[in-house]
Amino acid sequence: MIFRKLLPIVACVISISSFSQIRTGVYFSSDKKYNEIIEDVGNPLPGNPVMIVQSFVPNYGSYIWFLNESKSEKPAYLDESPKDLHAGIFLEDHGGIIPQITFKDFAGGLAQPKYLINFCEIGDADHDGFPEFYLTYFEESDGLDAKPLKVIVYTKSEKTFSKAKITGWIPFQEEDQYREEKDANFKLLPKAIRLKAEKTLKDAKNGMN
Repeated sequence: MIFRKLLPIVACVISISSFSQIRTGVYFSSDKKYNEIIEDVGNPLPGNPVMIVQSFVPNYGSYIWFLNESKSEKPAYLDESPKDLHAGIFLEDHGGIIPQITFKDFAGGLAQPKYLINFCEIGDADHDGFPEFYLTYFEESDGLDAKPLKVIVYTKSEKTFSKAKITGWIPFQEEDQYREEKDANFKLLPKAIRLKAEKTLKDAKNGMN
């Protein structure tokens, strides 16, 4: 079953245009900077960060993206150690952080959400000087239904973050067909961002085979 062959959590692709001057660092628990960030601003979300991304955006400030896992609050049977997912983008401000937008999804029953860290990316696809945040995860579950592979795109308009989503439904049965769904916000994104998200979804799907 292809949905059981998830990529290991080893890396994150950072896609930033060289001329944008956006400076981004990706940190894991083995990195000194990972611990320094937590010492400086704390851990604002439940659980422990799987990855921390810090991005300095000229004229906008410094942003920290936490992607956390916590012990599942609900009984779950698909994984020996079920995890809930919590993520959030925060603006650094005078030694603290200000929440911008958050995400969560929970394990339960025979469902287990899992980050595809290799495809959680930051990029400036439309070259407007502010990055987009692409959160990619898979909803593993038992049963015969198709399994959702999701790319959530966080963008900022003026002072407010918004999210858009594209979902690829991975078929369990051979007779079923792969299909994609795009929410209303996704359809409003600039073309360059839509294409980037669609490519991320495609690459993540291919990486699971």
